[in-house]
Amino acid sequence: MAFKINTQNHQYLVKCLTSIDQIKEIENEWKHLEKNHGGLFIYFQSFDWCYHWCLTKENIPDDKHLLRIRVYVAYRDDELVFIMPMMIEKSHFGIDCLTLLSEPHGQYSNVICNEELVPLEIGKQIWSHIKSDSKASVITLSAYPQNSYFANIISGGGIVERSEKKSSILDLNTFDSWDDYQASLDNKLRKSRRKIRNKIAKKGKMEFEVHYGGTKDYNKYVMLALKFKQVWLQETGRQTSGLSKEHTKQFLGGLTSKSETKPPEGAIVAVLMIDKNPIAIEIGFCLNGHYYSYLGAFDFSFRNFSPGKIQMEMLQEWAKSVGLSKYDFLGETDSYKDEWINSKTPIESRSFYFNFRGYLYSVFWIANIRPIIHTFYNNMSSKSRKKLVSFVAFFQNRKEN
Repeated sequence: MAFKINTQNHQYLVKCLTSIDQIKEIENEWKHLEKNHGGLFIYFQSFDWCYHWCLTKENIPDDKHLLRIRVYVAYRDDELVFIMPMMIEKSHFGIDCLTLLSEPHGQYSNVICNEELVPLEIGKQIWSHIKSDSKASVITLSAYPQNSYFANIISGGGIVERSEKKSSILDLNTFDSWDDYQASLDNKLRKSRRKIRNKIAKKGKMEFEVHYGGTKDYNKYVMLALKFKQVWLQETGRQTSGLSKEHTKQFLGGLTSKSETKPPEGAIVAVLMIDKNPIAIEIGFCLNGHYYSYLGAFDFSFRNFSPGKIQMEMLQEWAKSVGLSKYDFLGETDSYKDEWINSKTPIESRSFYFNFRGYLYSVFWIANIRPIIHTFYNNMSSKSRKKLVSFVAFFQNRKEN
């Protein structure tokens, strides 16, 4: 049922879209809003990302995670001014959660909003309606930028996750040219990167390519990147099930782009090759001058040559040449990122509970226990992680059988 907010001069109409057909009907309006008022940190709320995810999930259903779309939109008079793409999923504890559409693949929670036409007071009323309309035990909002419009409309309630994270970003606008960027690096770092290049160049002719979403080469290299990543995850004792699922492959491999625009928009894959053989690949996304470094992978046999570092540096140079202004490493904390960035944006995660089961899940699991387990797991040695993964997999197989 639509929800109305009346002001002295305007009426806001809030709707919840629950089908792919309803999403498709507002494609042009959605794209207009994201292009003209989306700003940064909104790729995972873009039409192409959300619509393609819904299509993929519909074509390859997962019995454990049936797609229940909840895309909240608001119109001021007859103009679309607000979009918050969500979905309801069952948690591992059997609780209905209203969460980011495309979870766990989406990396930032956010809204696309014309902030000039939706004052904070109106935004908070829209958010209040979403909470009351959710029909879920808990709402989980992961990794949204602090001090953003979205953070302000949801402030004053919920449980904040017990972890401090920052989005790591290389601001390319700081430098007039790529040569200026190179000159800004200290001598030790420049020598280190040059040494890595010289070492790997001895293996053969080094080449770098970027392929745009929607092409055969893009799909081919995305599939190879997922294979590379699975090997790395297995060798370092991390979970691999998500990347191996058919809907994940079809979703990431089927994303499109607009290569004719400058800066480009949509999905890309960057490939570093030695004698025409790919050794490092990165899947990423571009929107509004913001590049999202989504998934990097490399041929594990080259692990002692740091091919990922060379690929990243070449991709950053490409990003500068095509007019991208931000190279975003996303929000997972990792010490290797520090040498590649010059700015950080604080992000946080928050949950809202609506019944006792939601309270237990939100307060104990999301806000406290899960972050502690995540930190403990990441601090384990690869050998210990592999033993733990094998132990868990053994009992899971026994339970299924």
